[in-house]
Amino acid sequence: MTFVPLFAFGFLSPWLLLGGLAAASPIIIHLLNRRKYREMEWAAMRFLLEAVRKNARRIQVEQLLLLALRVLILLLFALALSRPYVETFGEIFQAKAEVHKILVMDASYSMGFQPQEAGTLFEQAREIARNIVKNSRQGDAFNLVQNSELNRAEIVNPAFKPADVLSEIEGLRLPDARGNLRGCLERVRKIVQSVKSPVPKEIYLLSDFQQATWSGETAEETEAIRVLLRELDAAGALILVDVGQSHASNRAVTEVSLLSPLVVVGEPARIRATVTNFSIEPGEATLELLVDEHVLEKRRVTLRSRDSAVETFSHQFAEGGEHRVELRISEDELKVDNHRHLTVSVRDRIRVLCINGRSSGSKLGKATDFLTLALAPETPSRNMDQPRPSAANSLFAPEVISAGELQGQDLTKFDCVVLCNVALVTPQDARMFETYLRSGGGMVWCMGDRVQPDVYNQILYRDGQGPLPAKLGDRAGDPANREQAFNFDAGDFQHPIVAPFEGNPDAGLQSAPTYAYLKSVLNSEKGAKLALRYDTGDAAIAEMPYGSGRSVLVTTSVDESWTSWPVWPSFLPMARELVLHAVSGGPGQRQQLVGSPLMQTYHTLAPAGDAAVSRPQVVDGKGQETEPASVALTEVDGARQFSYQDTDLSGIYAVALPPPIARTELFAVNVDPRESNLTKLESDELKADMFSGLEFDYQTQWQERTGTPGQSIPTVQRGILPQYCLYAALFLLLVEPLMAWNFRAGLWMLGAGVSAVYVTAIVWWSLRTHPAWLALALLPLVWVWGMLSSRARR
Repeated sequence: MTFVPLFAFGFLSPWLLLGGLAAASPIIIHLLNRRKYREMEWAAMRFLLEAVRKNARRIQVEQLLLLALRVLILLLFALALSRPYVETFGEIFQAKAEVHKILVMDASYSMGFQPQEAGTLFEQAREIARNIVKNSRQGDAFNLVQNSELNRAEIVNPAFKPADVLSEIEGLRLPDARGNLRGCLERVRKIVQSVKSPVPKEIYLLSDFQQATWSGETAEETEAIRVLLRELDAAGALILVDVGQSHASNRAVTEVSLLSPLVVVGEPARIRATVTNFSIEPGEATLELLVDEHVLEKRRVTLRSRDSAVETFSHQFAEGGEHRVELRISEDELKVDNHRHLTVSVRDRIRVLCINGRSSGSKLGKATDFLTLALAPETPSRNMDQPRPSAANSLFAPEVISAGELQGQDLTKFDCVVLCNVALVTPQDARMFETYLRSGGGMVWCMGDRVQPDVYNQILYRDGQGPLPAKLGDRAGDPANREQAFNFDAGDFQHPIVAPFEGNPDAGLQSAPTYAYLKSVLNSEKGAKLALRYDTGDAAIAEMPYGSGRSVLVTTSVDESWTSWPVWPSFLPMARELVLHAVSGGPGQRQQLVGSPLMQTYHTLAPAGDAAVSRPQVVDGKGQETEPASVALTEVDGARQFSYQDTDLSGIYAVALPPPIARTELFAVNVDPRESNLTKLESDELKADMFSGLEFDYQTQWQERTGTPGQSIPTVQRGILPQYCLYAALFLLLVEPLMAWNFRAGLWMLGAGVSAVYVTAIVWWSLRTHPAWLALALLPLVWVWGMLSSRARR
C-alpha cells in the first residue's frame, strides 16, 4: 500500500499542521506542569518509597501508553480532516472508493437484433447499464452517452443520484439510425477533460461491436478513432461489454427506386426493389409490394450467400395525388430493415405554364404557339380547368400568359414553367424561379431574337451560381439568311431527352434546319449535361439539376423566327420530352435517410400557419399513437420553407400544409442499408485493430469490477482512509477513559478491538487467496491471547 497525504501548492495541509500541534499538547502540558520540590526526611516515607520502587516501572509504562493513546486520538482526527488518500491497496484489499463511470450505449439500429426467446441487444445493454448503476457505491458519478448519428438525450454533467440515472436509462429508446462512433468518442473525451477531479474513471462501452460501426469508413476516420481510444485509455479503465451475436444472419430490403421519371394516371409505373442476404447461408424470402397499405403482389425471392436479388414491379395508379409504396420481406431477427418506403406523386395531367415573350396578331405568330400546339391541341389561353374536348384528352395542360403577367402567379400550381423568347428577367423573377426549382419544379428556357444574353447571364447564370445551365454567348448564324442552316447531332442518343429518337430516322430530328442560335458554355461544375448539339459542336439543348428540380436550356427558338424545326415531325415529341424531363427532377428531397431533415420550399408570399407532421404509425409503450407535431413555415428569400428535423424513425411522414398552400405531402424516410450487415468484430480483432496496444477489460456478461488490471496509471482512491481514521479515533475515545480508570480493563478492550480488525482482515485476505492460509494466519493471534491469559491468571 502506498500512503500519500495531501499536499497543496508545496506545503502540508493546514488541517495536518493544526492536528500535529494538538497532538503535541498533552506532552507540552505534562512538561509545563512538572514542579520542583525539596527533599525532606520522614520516617513513614521509607515505606511509601519502597512501594513506589516496586510499581514505578509498571506505572510509568501505563502512563506513557495512556499519553501515547491520547496523542494518537488527536493525530487520527488530524489525518481524517486532512483527507489523505492511497494510490492503490493492491488486488487483495480493494478500497471502496468513489468511481466516475461513463456509460456509452450503442444506439445504432443493428442493436435492434432480437435473438430467439430473448430481448433485443439494446434491451440487454440497457439492463446491463441498470445493473452497473444499481451496484454502484454511494458517491459514484455517472455520465450517459449514446453512439448514434442523432442528437439523443444524454447525461453530460456528472450525476450522483442513481435514481436519476436509472430513470434516464429507462427512458432510452432505440432509433432507426446508424451509429457515429467518432462523434460519440469525441463527446466522451470532452466529458473526461471537463472533470478535473482525480477520482478514478471507468468507461463502459456497451455495444454489439458491429464491423460497420467500429471500423472507420476512411483511413483518416479510422486513425481519428484510434487516437480517441488511446486518450480515453490514458484517462481511465476501458471496459468493453459485448452483447453482439457471432455469425448473426440478416436479410434486408436495401434499395427501392422509381424507374419511371414521371408517373401519370393510367400509365404503368415501374418500381425496382433490391433484397440483400448478409448471411453466410443461402435462403429464400417473400417480397411483397404494398400500395397505400394494400398488398398487391407477392414474390418468392431466392437469395444466395452474401448476395443481392433485384425485382421489378409494374403498377398503374388509378388516381392522382400522393401515394405510399412499400416493399417488405418476411420478418427475421432484425425487423427494421425488412421494409423500405417510397412516395409517389401521381399526376392526372402535367400542368405547364408557358410565358410568351413575343406577341403577334398572326396565327402561330406568338413565341409559345407551336409549343402549346405540340403539347395539347386547341389549348385554352387562360382557363386550364375547363379545357376544350380536344385538349381534355391530352396528358399536358398548358396555360399561356405574357411576360407582364408573371408577377402574382402561383407557380406551385404548375409542374413545369417554360419561358419562350422572354427579353428580360428581373431579380425578383429570378428569385421566384429559383425557389420554384428548389421545391422540385421544372424550368425550360427557350431563346429567341428578343432575349438579351447579358441580362440572362447577370441575373440567371450569375457566374455559375444561378439556375441557368450555361453561360450565353453571341448569336451564331443569321435568321435572315435561310440558305445557311445548322443541323442537330444527337450523338449516341444516350441522353434521356433524345433516347426515344434512336432508330427512328423518319422523325427528322437530325434533318430539321436551324438558322440561328446562341452559343453557350456549360456549367459543368454544377452538373450541367449536353443533351443535343449542333453539327458545329455547340450546345442545342443542355440540362442541369437545381435544388430538387431540373433546369433545361434550348439555345434556339421554339417558333419559326430562328428555325424551321417547329414544322418538322420531330418537334412534337421533342417538346413533350423536354417537359417530361424537366418535371422528372423532383421532388428529390422527399426520399431521405433516417436522421436527414425534411425540407421543402413553397413559392408563396402569403402568410401561412403551422404545418402538421404525422410521424410513422408506431405505437409507443402505452399503446397510444403519437400526436402530430406542429412546425412553423419560415420565410426564406421571399418564400415559405418547411423544415422538420426529428426523423428518428423509418416510414412515411405526412405533412399537412396550411393555407394558402393547403395540401398534404408525403415524405419517405428509410434506414441506411450499411447498418444491415451484422458482421461483428471479435475480441482478438478488436485488440489487433482499434484497441491495438491498449489495455481493456472485455466481457460478454457484465461482472462488477474488483480491481483495475492493466491500468498504466495509478488508481487514486479517496474517502476510504479518512473514514477509517474517524472510526479508529472514535473507538480510542471509548477506550481512553476506561484505561484511565482501570488500565487492565481498558487494555483488554483495546486488544479485543485490534483483534477483531485483525481477524476480519485475515479472513478477507484468505478468502481472496486460499482458505488454507486462515489457520496459519490465526496462530500468532492465538499465541498472543494465550500469553495474556496466563499472565492475567498469575
